[in-house]
Amino acid sequence: MKSPHGKLGLWMIGAAGNVATTVAVGLSAIRQRLATTEGLVTERAPGSSLPLRPLNKIVLGGHEISSRSVMETAAQLADRSGLFGPTILKKSTGDLKRFEENIRPGKALRCGMAIEQLASRGSSRRAVTAERFIKLVIDDLRAFQHTHRLDRVVVINVASTEPVFATAGTPKTWAALQKKLAQKSSPLPSSSLYAIAAIQAGMPYVNFTPSLGADLPAIRELAATNGVPIMGSDGKTGETLLKTVLAPMFRERALQIDSWVGHNVLGNGDGLILNDAENKASKIGTKNNVVASIVGGAPDSRTSIEYVESLHDWKTAWDMVRFRGFLNTPMTLQFTWQGCDSILAAPLVIDLARLADYHAAHVGGGVMTHLASFFKSPMDVTEHAFPAQIAMLHDYVCRYAPQD
Repeated sequence: MKSPHGKLGLWMIGAAGNVATTVAVGLSAIRQRLATTEGLVTERAPGSSLPLRPLNKIVLGGHEISSRSVMETAAQLADRSGLFGPTILKKSTGDLKRFEENIRPGKALRCGMAIEQLASRGSSRRAVTAERFIKLVIDDLRAFQHTHRLDRVVVINVASTEPVFATAGTPKTWAALQKKLAQKSSPLPSSSLYAIAAIQAGMPYVNFTPSLGADLPAIRELAATNGVPIMGSDGKTGETLLKTVLAPMFRERALQIDSWVGHNVLGNGDGLILNDAENKASKIGTKNNVVASIVGGAPDSRTSIEYVESLHDWKTAWDMVRFRGFLNTPMTLQFTWQGCDSILAAPLVIDLARLADYHAAHVGGGVMTHLASFFKSPMDVTEHAFPAQIAMLHDYVCRYAPQD
């Protein structure tokens, strides 16, 4: 089965961040055969049975609010976190510079002070209305598509986590929300404005963060009307991934979970943003609810996140599970997960871009529920058990893969 011949644009919000930079280095290394496709779900069966866009046909661009460059981020990841050997870093320089040429200044509206104070790139601090924000983003997206003659552009939010956004009072319909966008004060945070811009440009939008993004009735209505695929939120890469694998085991073996306590430490830029209490609350909300949704009842589920600068891009989670078995006997499971944040996230971003591209071409718009396994809080999916979520993806592939 042949893959599409044209090019796919992957536009990342937070383009000079660790995840986006690792996406760029990874694609460059794979293209030059300096690395394998390990970690890419779309390069393994059954995902590989879909005629997806070839990895060497993906063109990168994005928005960034900070003044750091992709090269600076890559060098820091190599020096401080031990990512990318010197050969890969050196030979990816040309591709990283081309990526940098496609990065445009973003905006930070209603993102919380921890994020807004990072805005230092070009015109990122210039005050604009939400309506103007959306127009500028659409202009950037369309220029990117036109310049590189791209068949499609997929927009993925990999920016820092915004604080929890109170949606009470937000208009429920697109017509009503559209009127609010012209007001001086934005009615929505940046993640949602980027989502609106992508949808109005006819480009699939995926929210890899816990931020609000497209998950509002009015924005969902806009996506449905325009026939644009959407999905989110909060990429599932570490501790929560393990929770969704282990919790079904307890349920199926009739072992009662009394408490599940997780302590997370990380040291990158995301960790610094999550050091702010408002931003941290947004992240913890998506991590805390998973266990109860799988096993039922109300186990005492607690999660903490702490910033430890010296860890750089590495993160460690220590979890302790107290559970009861036969004759009400108490027992304990403890585990430690240590992983590199960007190395875990980057391949998922590439997978999501390819799968969203395929869905837009062969199925159409709507919430891409078959991608639930990629997220801590998947839109319109209440099933959090990882095996069941993976089955959803496999069923989708069986349904929509071309038949020989």
